[in-house]
Amino acid sequence: MLLDDMLDLKKRRNDILTVVDLDCASARETLLTLKPIHFAHPIRWILMTKSLSSFELQGVMESLPLRLDSYVILAEVVNSTNLSLKHVFKLNPNTPIKHEDYGGWSPSGGISDIRTTRILSRKRSNLQGYFISTGIVFSNDDTKNHLYDEKDRQIDSISKVNYHLINILLDKINATRKFKLYKDWGAKNHSKAEFQGYTKDVIDGTLDVGASPLLLFSHRVEYIDFLSFPLTTYAAFIFRPPPLSTVANIFYLPFQGFVWISAIVILILSICTAYVTWKKDAQIKASEENLRPSDTLLVAVSAITQQGTDIMINTFSGRIVLFSLFTFMFFLYSSYTANIVALLQSTTNSISSLKDLLESNLELACEDKIYHMQYFSRTTDPVRKAIYEKITPPGKKDNFVSIAEGIGKIRQGQYAFHAEAGPAYALIKDTFLEHEKCGLSEIEYYISINAWYVIPKRSPYKEIIKVSVFQMKEYGVERREEDKIYTKKPTCSSQTQTFASVRFTDCYMVIIIIITGYITSLVIFMFELIIKKKRFFEHQEKLCLF
Repeated sequence: MLLDDMLDLKKRRNDILTVVDLDCASARETLLTLKPIHFAHPIRWILMTKSLSSFELQGVMESLPLRLDSYVILAEVVNSTNLSLKHVFKLNPNTPIKHEDYGGWSPSGGISDIRTTRILSRKRSNLQGYFISTGIVFSNDDTKNHLYDEKDRQIDSISKVNYHLINILLDKINATRKFKLYKDWGAKNHSKAEFQGYTKDVIDGTLDVGASPLLLFSHRVEYIDFLSFPLTTYAAFIFRPPPLSTVANIFYLPFQGFVWISAIVILILSICTAYVTWKKDAQIKASEENLRPSDTLLVAVSAITQQGTDIMINTFSGRIVLFSLFTFMFFLYSSYTANIVALLQSTTNSISSLKDLLESNLELACEDKIYHMQYFSRTTDPVRKAIYEKITPPGKKDNFVSIAEGIGKIRQGQYAFHAEAGPAYALIKDTFLEHEKCGLSEIEYYISINAWYVIPKRSPYKEIIKVSVFQMKEYGVERREEDKIYTKKPTCSSQTQTFASVRFTDCYMVIIIIITGYITSLVIFMFELIIKKKRFFEHQEKLCLF
């Protein structure tokens, strides 16, 4: 296998073993020209010697740039025919050589394997106090002062959890930690085609492991290895469902369409029957007032509103019609008012998707975190892109606000705020009244929100840290640390029903009816004045002729 092929990840194979004779001077010279990456997993070596002294062999091995994940077997000839086999590696290319007993080989018995385990990451999980550099992002300068007192849990929540997790992880592998603090995650500078800050230091190996997880973007996969996502947190738009009156005409909802049609038909028939009955009654009894059609209509309105009427009907048939009309409207009125009271206090459940949220009249906003801004700006989905444009309207101030401001506006209503769920619900739990916690809705914006532990490409610590992270997840360590900082969605524990005051939007149909009635009456009044004036002038003209 060519040395150049060893560096090509696509050409690396686990079934190739390179054997080197250390007794050959040119072979030793070639080995000394190699770089640490040539001894990285999964490249395998067997280094054989028969004539080198212990001192010379030690010098050669110390000169090799071995790594923690190196698979190198040192085979020394003993007793002329037998071989002593040992694994050799280093915690770092610049640290002293370390040995692990592998076994031996003899012509009669073959290989004798005395290893307790064949898994390198398990055998070498003790770093013996070696320094591991790691970095963590604190967007708030005061966060480092509240890592243990659980104060302001909604600030830098993910960093606080992962600070404790990375400490547990490094204790598990017996490593000494060396922290470096950052203000942000370090987005890619597209003008220079390079990353910055925290992400840049992970890529170039300044950090051995990243303590602050990163979102998995395709443009990062080429430069960083993503190990595992430590937390099951998520982000979503959180909002109080708006009143039903903001999305529907609640004055129509108490009855189904068929009921409305039936009621109108019965009402028209009742008006016609009443008019015919009362008109006939007036013809029979000269003393009875001659009712006009408009008077009958007013009686129907009185029945609808349950206000009664001052019109006296003397005939038995007329009274039956009047009684039937008022009885029918009484039951209809009772059913309508019972439903309308409930609907005035109801909220809509029609907002259940991002498209519904976009088309609603809710104001949209997002937490002012750099990773939210990056994800929102990179989306290509039409609905998600439209939501981003609604949050950042051209020519106006964008709606990326602090979590405290966003949660405060959720409480006021008509507001949907996108934030990490754990910190958001922690603030809601502390600031909302019990009845205000009921009915909170959420809609996830991200296709995937899981942030992953990251490590430089071809890192010698990759397998050790990856296995340790999975073990911490299996043992419940991650869940324990997560529950200490993150708050779940508050449950509705209010035992009493609370009623909100009727809002102006609830009464808009009533306002429209009143305004329409006033305008109509004003127009008719003007026509009546014109007609009256016209008749007056016609009457004056007739007098003048006589």
